[in-house]
Amino acid sequence: MEDLHRQLDSPSVTVILADSQGGILRAIGTSSAAPRRAALRQSVPVAAGGRGIGIAVPILPPDGGLLGFIDADVARLEWLTHANALVQTAARIIEHRLIESDPQGFLLLRFHRYPAVLGSPLEALTLFDANGGLLAANRVAHELLAPGPQAALEAAPSCFATQWCGIVGYAALGLRQPFTLRDRRGRDYSAQASLRRRQHDD
Repeated sequence: MEDLHRQLDSPSVTVILADSQGGILRAIGTSSAAPRRAALRQSVPVAAGGRGIGIAVPILPPDGGLLGFIDADVARLEWLTHANALVQTAARIIEHRLIESDPQGFLLLRFHRYPAVLGSPLEALTLFDANGGLLAANRVAHELLAPGPQAALEAAPSCFATQWCGIVGYAALGLRQPFTLRDRRGRDYSAQASLRRRQHDD
């Protein structure tokens, strides 16, 4: 929250973290205006009483649903594009942390069409169990592998043409160099895989 407010770099900006009901969890900035519940329902700019622009971006937990929102009250319209990009990135960083810190899971898979994106909030991030069952996925993974409102992500063997045992093999080698991952529609991605530590070592 502090980092986002610092990047927005304006004394007139207020950054708000809200829960899924619109209740304020934390606010940083000088404005005393409460978050706009109408704005906290979609990731589009919404006028805030004629005094500014509210940018509300949803935070989506990896198991579906809605966790909450980050909302930035931007006083000047010329800040809109810059502020929107920063708030979108902040929401994706939070979603990344939720998956990366999940104590469950066997294999963490990062992938994207562009290798330079790996390791950034723009990458697709998925968490699988030992059999390739999907435990968690971020919004980028859904956009790449299951486009469309009715589509849903399934187990790794259903998502990828690349064999699951091959993906596990790449992860076991601990290679930093990305490998080629192919989905069932024949699209290639640059990918990195890592095995998670067991939570019950003797």
